[in-house]
Formats: sequence, C-alpha cells, structure tokens
Amino acid sequence: MSNLCAYSLAIMPTPPIDEKVRDFKKQYRDAIGKSYGSANADGHISLDGFDAAEADYPLILAEYTRLVSQLTPFQLNFSGFADFDRANFSAFYIKPTEESSNAIRERTQLIMKNFDKKSKKQYMQKWADESKNPHMSIGRRLTREWVGLAYSLFTEYEAGFLCESFAIRKYNEKRRQYDVIDVIPLLGRNGLGEQISLF
Repeated sequence: MSNLCAYSLAIMPTPPIDEKVRDFKKQYRDAIGKSYGSANADGHISLDGFDAAEADYPLILAEYTRLVSQLTPFQLNFSGFADFDRANFSAFYIKPTEESSNAIRERTQLIMKNFDKKSKKQYMQKWADESKNPHMSIGRRLTREWVGLAYSLFTEYEAGFLCESFAIRKYNEKRRQYDVIDVIPLLGRNGLGEQISLF
C-alpha cells in the first residue's frame, strides 16, 4: 500500500475576498502576539476531506469532475462572524448567509450521495463530510479568550461572489498547508444540477 495523502474538496473565494481574509489573519496574529491554528492557510470553505494514494488520485478526480460539472453555479454571500465552541479549542470564522449555506450543503450532499460507491471503497479512506456548517476560518484551535479578542477586532463583514467552481486541495507536508491542485467548474450539465437549478 503506497503512502496516503490528505485531500480536501473546498470552495476558494475570489482574490479580493482572499486578500481580505489574509488581512484579517494578519491583524489577528498581531493582536494575539503569536501564530495560531489556520493563521497561514488560504481562505477556503471545506466541503469534504479524504485520504488516498497519489497513484489513485486521477481516478478520484475523474469522479469528482463528473459530479461537480453537473452542479449549477450559485451566489455565495458572507455576512458577519461566528464561532464554534469546542471542549478544548474553538474556531472563529466568517459566516455565509443561511441561503448560501443551504446552497453549499445541497451541492455537497449530491456529490456525497452520487459518488461511485465502488471507487469510494477502493480508493478513498476517511472520507468526511465537512459541509454541515459551512464556514471560512480566520482562526482554529483558539482559546475562548482569543475568540473574545476576535469579536472585539472584527465586527462587520459583508461580501459575496458567484461560486463557479470547486477546488481539490492536497496537504503539502513541507509547507504544512493545503495546495490547490485542481479546479473543477460547476457547469450545470444535465443531471444533478437539474434538481437544484431553482436556487
């Protein structure tokens, strides 16, 4: 069995939004006085994560391409901030609107439901749905005190873009960050997209 790599299907924001997220993270790092979880990660919304052998990746990509190309593009709007409170560590993030979150969940569910079961079983491990609560992290693994600081720094944020593609990212051991390795357009081709073209 060859070494497994960690992959993730995600939504990458447009350059102006990505730039703003970088700016938020820099302000936050300066305020805390040190680095923190997710400080150096590019802005993104995780949809799913999985492990696979590099040699099998082209087959997995083909299946994602088949499914994602059938989905329709949609408007993705962000409005304000929120946080997850976990037992040990919390996260602070930019929040998509409810309508945008629903659009993300619907599309991810269609991918999950229609992904070829044989391919999934044969080539993928630890496939996890991460779309139940869509969010774009500013910081992860934070103390509650740091979350409080985030709310004092960041009060309002409104932005949006037409989401026309999903990206597959691969974990880069050297950088200890994910790199985008493929971008799959949402083309609304007949099939899956038909069920959700109303949104």
